[in-house]
Amino acid sequence: TLASISVARERMASAALNGNFYAIGGLGLNSVEVYDPSSQSWSAGIPLPSETHYARAITIGGKIYLIGGKNSSDQNINQVICFDPSSNQWSSKVSMPTARDGMWLQWYNDRIWAIGGHSGGDTDEVESYDPISDTWKTETSLSTKRNWAVGWVDKGKIYVCGGSDGSHLNSIEFYDPVTKQWSSA
Repeated sequence: TLASISVARERMASAALNGNFYAIGGLGLNSVEVYDPSSQSWSAGIPLPSETHYARAITIGGKIYLIGGKNSSDQNINQVICFDPSSNQWSSKVSMPTARDGMWLQWYNDRIWAIGGHSGGDTDEVESYDPISDTWKTETSLSTKRNWAVGWVDKGKIYVCGGSDGSHLNSIEFYDPVTKQWSSA
């Protein structure tokens, strides 16, 4: 049994960084808690600039990127903020082109890919972010709208599975960088 988190959270984001687990935001929250497995305890992390829930987080290059989600008014947001442990602060980055929540984040070809999600309805949008140049670009859309899908990279291709398009999905599709198209798997 592990130590309980100190604040009950739902709709939070999470990420691992430097061997610790980060519980980020959540409905009605801008706080962050950090679990250290060596001490088996939680501590307060650096809070977010504002309440964020239904966002997604990914760790790249020793930093956590928190992307999209919803604000305290339950509106989709396109914020991108980055936690850098060397400065111990969150900083704003260029906003994602499409405000949304529930997208899958995947590191692929030196970019963070934001795949699918929900933006007033389930979406097939795909956009990618370059953390070095702090820029976004539009990628080829999914063949199926997917909200809260999961994904992975295998043999140079991105795969996404499941999620919802208003009903539960059991399909898988993949992105081929040669054809720049999504196809059923």
